[in-house]
Amino acid sequence: MRRLCTHIPYLSGVGTIISLILLFSSAAGQGYDVTGRAFDETGKKIGPVRLVLYDQDKKKVIEVETPNSGKFKLKNIPDGKYALNIYGPDGYGITENISVSGAKISDLEPRLNPYPDQVQLKTEAAGNGASIDWQGISGAAEYIVYRDNKDVATVGETFYLDEVDPGQSYAYNVVAIKTDKSMGGRSITEYGKSLMAPPDNLTSEAKKNTVKLTWDVVKDATGYVIYRDDEKINSTPDNEYTDFKLKYDTEYSYTVSTLDHHSDEGNQSPNIFSSTHPEIAKVKGLKAESGANEVTLSWKASKNSVSYYVYQNGTIVDSTTTLTASIETEAGTENCYTIAGVDKYGSVGQKSDAECDKSQFSPPDTINAVNDRRNNNLISWNFVEGASSYNLYANGKLQTNTSKNEINLKKLKWDTEYTYYITSLTEDGIEGPPSPEYKVMTPKIFVIEGLLLDETGDEKNVDQAKVFLYDSSGTNLVEEFVVSRNGKFKFDNEIIADHYTIMAYGNGSGNGGDRVHITTTDITDLKIPLSTEGLRSEVSVERGVGQLTVNWTDIPQAKSYNIYKNDRMIQNIVGDTSYVDIVAPGVPTSYFVRSIDLYDLEGPESNIVTEKASFPPPDLSISVVAGGYTVEGSGRLINLSWPEVPGVTKYALYRDGELLTKQSELQYEEKDLDWNTTYVYGINSIDADDIEGVNFVDSVTTHPKVSTPVFKLEGKVNSVQISWEAIPGMAGKYKIFRNGGNIADLDALTFIDPVTPGTEYCYTVAAEDTFKTVSPDAEIQCQKGYFAPPGNFTGRVLRNFAAFTWEPVLAATGYRIYRNGELIFDTPDKTEFVDADLKFDTYYTYEACSYDKELDEGPRITYPVTTHEEVLPVVLTAEADLEKISLSWERSNLRVDHTYRIYRDGELITGTTNTFYEDFVPPGKTYCYDIKVLDKYDTEGPASNTECRKILVNFPRMLQVTGDVRRVLFSFKQMVGAVNYNIYEVDKETDSLTFLTKTRSTNYQHKGLDFDTEYCYQIASEDADGDEGPRSETMCGYVLPPPHLTLIEKKFMENTGNGMLDGRENGWAIFRIVNDGRSPARELKPWLKPEAGAMTPSLKIDSVETIPILAVGDTLQIEIAIYAKLKIESGDRNFFFMVQEFSGQDLEPEPISFPTLKVTPPNLVVTDFAINNEWGQHYVPRNEVATMTIRVQNLSVGLTDTASIKFTRDSSFITSDEDELHEFGLIKGGEKIDLSFEVLAREDNFTVNLELYDYFETRKNIPLYVETMKTYKGKEDLIFYETPFPKELSIGEKTVVPEIITDIPKASLDTETIGIVLGNLAFWDSTIVSRSSTKENINHVREYFHGLFGMDNHEIVPSQYWLFNDGISSRDFREIFDPSVGYIKKKIVTNLEYSEKDSLDLLVYFSGEGTTYNGEKVLLPYDANSNNSMTFFPLKDLYEDLSRIQNMSEVGNITLFMDVDFNNPAFEQNIVKKSDMVDNKKKKKKKKKKKKQPEEPIVVLPKELMPPAPITVFFASDINQLAYEHPDHESSMFTYFLLKGLKGEADNGDKIVTVSELHNYVMKNVEDTTKTLYKDLPQIPLLYTSNPDRVLYKLP
Repeated sequence: MRRLCTHIPYLSGVGTIISLILLFSSAAGQGYDVTGRAFDETGKKIGPVRLVLYDQDKKKVIEVETPNSGKFKLKNIPDGKYALNIYGPDGYGITENISVSGAKISDLEPRLNPYPDQVQLKTEAAGNGASIDWQGISGAAEYIVYRDNKDVATVGETFYLDEVDPGQSYAYNVVAIKTDKSMGGRSITEYGKSLMAPPDNLTSEAKKNTVKLTWDVVKDATGYVIYRDDEKINSTPDNEYTDFKLKYDTEYSYTVSTLDHHSDEGNQSPNIFSSTHPEIAKVKGLKAESGANEVTLSWKASKNSVSYYVYQNGTIVDSTTTLTASIETEAGTENCYTIAGVDKYGSVGQKSDAECDKSQFSPPDTINAVNDRRNNNLISWNFVEGASSYNLYANGKLQTNTSKNEINLKKLKWDTEYTYYITSLTEDGIEGPPSPEYKVMTPKIFVIEGLLLDETGDEKNVDQAKVFLYDSSGTNLVEEFVVSRNGKFKFDNEIIADHYTIMAYGNGSGNGGDRVHITTTDITDLKIPLSTEGLRSEVSVERGVGQLTVNWTDIPQAKSYNIYKNDRMIQNIVGDTSYVDIVAPGVPTSYFVRSIDLYDLEGPESNIVTEKASFPPPDLSISVVAGGYTVEGSGRLINLSWPEVPGVTKYALYRDGELLTKQSELQYEEKDLDWNTTYVYGINSIDADDIEGVNFVDSVTTHPKVSTPVFKLEGKVNSVQISWEAIPGMAGKYKIFRNGGNIADLDALTFIDPVTPGTEYCYTVAAEDTFKTVSPDAEIQCQKGYFAPPGNFTGRVLRNFAAFTWEPVLAATGYRIYRNGELIFDTPDKTEFVDADLKFDTYYTYEACSYDKELDEGPRITYPVTTHEEVLPVVLTAEADLEKISLSWERSNLRVDHTYRIYRDGELITGTTNTFYEDFVPPGKTYCYDIKVLDKYDTEGPASNTECRKILVNFPRMLQVTGDVRRVLFSFKQMVGAVNYNIYEVDKETDSLTFLTKTRSTNYQHKGLDFDTEYCYQIASEDADGDEGPRSETMCGYVLPPPHLTLIEKKFMENTGNGMLDGRENGWAIFRIVNDGRSPARELKPWLKPEAGAMTPSLKIDSVETIPILAVGDTLQIEIAIYAKLKIESGDRNFFFMVQEFSGQDLEPEPISFPTLKVTPPNLVVTDFAINNEWGQHYVPRNEVATMTIRVQNLSVGLTDTASIKFTRDSSFITSDEDELHEFGLIKGGEKIDLSFEVLAREDNFTVNLELYDYFETRKNIPLYVETMKTYKGKEDLIFYETPFPKELSIGEKTVVPEIITDIPKASLDTETIGIVLGNLAFWDSTIVSRSSTKENINHVREYFHGLFGMDNHEIVPSQYWLFNDGISSRDFREIFDPSVGYIKKKIVTNLEYSEKDSLDLLVYFSGEGTTYNGEKVLLPYDANSNNSMTFFPLKDLYEDLSRIQNMSEVGNITLFMDVDFNNPAFEQNIVKKSDMVDNKKKKKKKKKKKKQPEEPIVVLPKELMPPAPITVFFASDINQLAYEHPDHESSMFTYFLLKGLKGEADNGDKIVTVSELHNYVMKNVEDTTKTLYKDLPQIPLLYTSNPDRVLYKLP
């Protein structure tokens, strides 16, 4: 009998429903859903469709793809207007405009139109442009890409990257160009853009615990997003951002991205790193002490501060680098002070606690002390804010106290200096410091003495006259005096330096007066004559135009003056001696004056003067006639004119004071005047009496003579220079004529005419002044221009060579070089020349010129050079002492400035102008020197002779030789260059030396010496060459007598006082020793020496520092700290106390003991963990968030004071934890801790690593291995352990991937395929036994459907593997296989619609239980109940449903893998041994074989299991057999070998697996294995197929 098999190929590529993430920014406020369904133009539903929604700003709000139904739901769309592009299969598409306004949009039904030749675009923003791609159009040869309706590219591919600038959206369309050159339809408009580039020059500046970021502005950017340590922290519209409240002294990384006009992010900038500063400690210890107008502050230094800010009432008032400050304050007010540290970066730390105090008031800062020119002083000052009053001190004595700000001190001493200062007082009367001193002098007083004389000059006849003294104004009486017969008078009443007026009135002797000025001395010889005519003035009158001015003589004794006009008084004048009277011109008027004395008596008349006012003169206009030629008189012809004056008929005209004419005409002309001469003209009006009036005066200057210029020509480079002498006195310009034509007008004295070199030109010059007067032309002269000398003619001297280069001159015939006037080089075209082998130190003059075709040379350019002096070597000598190497050499032969370069060991060390040098080099090394002379041209001469010297290393400094106990101690300073130090022992009696030792150290001990003995030494240094320097003087040390140590006390102490050392407890072994010897004990090293077993790792004994010295008779207490660690063992600890002494005088060992006691440790264990997700399930979905809860329990009776749980987080953790460390306090025995956190799995497997640490210093690293899509327990199901606690737990172990699901090959299928993977893990009826392998069977088969056949979850029923984890009920079986609306039917329809395929195959796998019920084979659902036939799923119903599904035209082959037997022990079994089967077969009559009919199926299954003909079925066993578990694997026997066969072992070598190959492999291996295991009850798989050679798949 042959068992054949067939196979259905896997249906691939049905299509993947792509759910795109909604990429929209929700506007402020509520969003609304937009739902609907797409239809074609006939109203038939169409799907799947792709929808792209754009807002009014051309921003892509959302892009989503629907299922085959065409239904769509756009969630949370804000109010606004939108364009919705909709794309369907086969070129269907449309654009709909929608508007969302305060409500959702339901039942949107866009009808798509077919455009089979229209490209459907997809756009994506990229960092380097807008990325566009599309599906190809049948028959298209190439595509035209349009941006904003402009053709930008023609491509043959179906993608294009448009490298546009960011910050703007662009509209894109694509049109297909077909092979026949026809054009397809224009695509629907999609919008694209380039992402913004990251900002350049991202820099950071750290300050305290903040970091300020700045970057370059990115054009068109709307904002920037800032990331810290790869985490987004903020966004900003500015090109700077400050990150606050960071950890101090911590490094952070930052990157920034740019937001475009849609607020979409571009790529991030490269990381930069910035570290915050160390924290500035708060200042402490602030003290404040008040002073005069200041408070003195002091404080303690704060960590990380380099300076300090001082704050007064919150405002910074000072900064300092010291720890004190004196602050000026307002007196009387309380001020509070704080101090803040400033670090080296300039950051300011936290302010200190405040200190408050009051200070005194300062004196007024503005004080004025003035004298009123009498004996009164006025002292004033500005108010001091807050001061209650002021003390005024005069000449050191308190003058007064006042609350005002001025004091007038009166009746002071005359001619006396007063010194003032002021202090301010508080309300409490506390006086502040004094102000600066201010000095004021009262004026000196003088005496005025004199005589009054009568008209005869005799003073004796003057009696009873009165003399009055007035101040300078003549109105304020100062003093009066009555004269007796002697005529004398005297004024001495407080007369100060000033101007005074004296008025004297005699008793019948007339009157008189005088004006005096007192400066520094008295007036004692004043004589005042009296006269009866003393008040008579002398009057004069001055004519003016329309006015007369009356003047009179001054009379001191007159109080005022009366002015009389035509015998009538017209004015009284006080304090003046003139009066202006406005009168009509030409009318005679008479004036006289009478003085008024002190008694208001009028004096006699003055003389009478009669005069009349003048007519006004006319305004004279004067002009010089110019604009012609000098020969015509232009520039010295003058025209004069004036207007008529009313009432005047004749005028007088004057030139330079001489009358020119008297005439009635109104103009006058002057000719033939002198050139450049100033003339003064005056004109007046003549009245009817022929009297001339006042002159109107004006002046005019004739123009300088414009003479013919004298010029000369000079040929220049490419030009002719015309120059001339300036015409004296002329301002104007000069007219240049070349070959008869005017070529220039200019105001300079030279003109350079650019001409063609070598051609002659003729010139003349004329002058023209500013008044356009022109001179005659000068005589014509001719000249030509020359070629320029060679351009950029430069020379360079090197020793005795001169090299020259130049640039060619256009059109020049050639060039010539002269040396010292001698032609040495002539060339028509060369541009360089070297003059070699010149004399050293010689001056040469070189000239170069160009010449024209007539060999006429142009100007020469001169270049002087001096060849250098020859640099010769010098002779070097060298000497060395113990400090330096001294070099000297002879002076160089050079006269020019030069230096000497000093080379040490071939390297330049310095340069000098001296002939000596001292090199202070380290001793102990040989150095070689030579000298080279460097002239000022940087030419270095040959080297001198070489001299080598070394500085020997001197004997060590600071050498000390000290005797000690049985040793002598040497110490000295390390000597530079010394490698070793040689120490010699000296015999003091013979002065002989004995080499003692060689040492590299600067300390040495000569040990093992005799007590009470003197030893002497010398020491020398030795360099690396072994050369020894000078030895030191002899130094001696005296070895001391021996010390002796004795123990006088010992004891053991610990914290609790119980005499036992417990875990984590400190104890001390305490000893007291005494030095009762004759010298100090040195370098005492105490320690505890353990006996056997006394020292364990849990016991720590601190070492004791070496005691440097214990003086004779001194005692010493030694405390040795002992610490019992947490894990201390119980027992007695026995030690010996030891003290080692430097000289060997050790303490005798002393025993000491103490007990220790063990502590019970805790045991922190991860006892369980759970998974909860938002759907109420207990698995971790991939790329979705789930909550993980970990339970940690102390499985010990021992408690732990502290504990910590630390997570090593990776990208699976989505919540941040600042230090990843969770600290806990006391955890009692048996107590639990639950920790929950969110994870997001990005891989199929991930690990959560925990570190548990208890106070017992036990550290456990526990990995928890977690798989996605695997079911775990929930938080409420976590285990809690009671005592007795388990000894071992295994939680979250890493899943061992079975060998069967590793290295699955990737097969290829010819037909799209849907997989159905089902199985029942358990049953509601507990009597129904399920196989433990069912769960793994399902998982492994799904892995093969994924890996081998390439199926995605949406191509497998169920798509969610966990859907039937709780069991497949009878109702579920019917809903799955319902040929009308079942799961499988729906999956077929959606996959066909999406994949656009014509047909597909089905692969069905089932793992579970079966039985015989009512005579037919049935599968056992989860709810199987023998009392209810509807709870079973008959095999015939399965076949019928699949047959109806296969009747669909799109469904091809159906293949079933049934890992089930029909002998579940909960029901009646029908198991037949193999031996019984063989006996039965022998009894049957042997039938003749019929010829095989290919079209008829070969039936090898029992009738009860026979499916419809087109269906291929693999059964795990016969109906009378059992289906076994595999003893070595998690899978069942049948499924294990089925998968092995699928993996490739069923292949016969041609890489093609057929139905028969797979079945033969499975059957043989299952049968052979079960025969071995179960003998007479084997498991033999069965199969039905109508096409055993059908290819299932192809291996790679």
